[in-house]
Amino acid sequence: MKTPDLVDWLRLVQIPGLGPVGIKRLLQHFGHPQAVIQASEAEYRSVPGIKSLMADRLVRFRREIPLQPVIDHLHRLEKMGARVITSGEEGYPPRLAQIYDPPAVLYVRGDPGKMVSERMVAVVGSRRASMNALILARKLCTALVQHQVTVVSGLALGVDSAAHWGALDGGGSTVAVAAVGLDICYPSANRRLADKIGTEGCLISEVPLGTRPEPFRFPARNRIISGLAQAVVVVEASEKSGALITARLALEQGREVLAVPGMAGDWRCKGSNQLLRDGAGMVEIAADILLEMRWPELVKPSSGNATKRMDGNGSSVMGLLMQCLADGPVQADELSRQSRLPVASLSSILLQMELAGKVIRLPGNWFALQNSPVRDTTS
Repeated sequence: MKTPDLVDWLRLVQIPGLGPVGIKRLLQHFGHPQAVIQASEAEYRSVPGIKSLMADRLVRFRREIPLQPVIDHLHRLEKMGARVITSGEEGYPPRLAQIYDPPAVLYVRGDPGKMVSERMVAVVGSRRASMNALILARKLCTALVQHQVTVVSGLALGVDSAAHWGALDGGGSTVAVAAVGLDICYPSANRRLADKIGTEGCLISEVPLGTRPEPFRFPARNRIISGLAQAVVVVEASEKSGALITARLALEQGREVLAVPGMAGDWRCKGSNQLLRDGAGMVEIAADILLEMRWPELVKPSSGNATKRMDGNGSSVMGLLMQCLADGPVQADELSRQSRLPVASLSSILLQMELAGKVIRLPGNWFALQNSPVRDTTS
């Protein structure tokens, strides 16, 4: 995009009080930021959803936003290796464009192609997470990227950081959505992580350089996290955790919401456990996410540490498992013992068999053949 066009975009997003929804309405009416800036007051008043006060503000502030600071801002972005992607431009994430209030512009550092990955899962949770939650989040994301899933999170301390590190550990893709300008690291303890994501992943923000952390910016950031992804996984969240805001936004945007079960009575898990009571999908391993999303799991891994694609002896392994299940449901641990398969490999094969309609998963991690009589596994 040419610099004059970007200047028009950045002038538009600087108009106080306008916001993403107002910009979206103006662009739908006028077609381009330049046309918005050059319109008359009467034309502003004719736009559905634009009130008289905003029309007055548009007329006043378009004259008061000088060009040179905007041009200087673009030069600073260029010097730090960042760029601007605007709504409607090729490279703007199509899923994000579909939400009610998509950002008009995204400031991007790193590989913007990671924002448009075919499979994207947001993994979020408490800043003050338990050690178990941190370990699980990291393992989940390391496993997810082995199946070409891009991990999205918010670069916060706790679960967010563990999710990003897990994706990087697995040599996969991760997108971090910041609530501050790209020139500010918040929290400062995550500077090394932010730099690594900016090099190996993608770091994005909807706010300009120099924007400091303010409380209202974090819920706005969260709508981008959920908007980019097809599903949001809450690893651990208290009753007042910001991760629950992300989960609520995800539901409003039509995304899947999943949660990791936590220990009964632990305050750190009350919010995520409530999500499960409200009907969120339960996640214990990465395969649960892949199954919920109906994504074939056995794709080519991005690292030699991942479970390899099944080859010629895959059908014989499936045959062995079907023999184990011939007499009725069997728990996963017992299947692992009978088949002598590692739990990780067994989970992959069982998921493929579920997707192929050969087996069904029952409560308590029991498995049965699709057409076999299912006895009560809860007694």
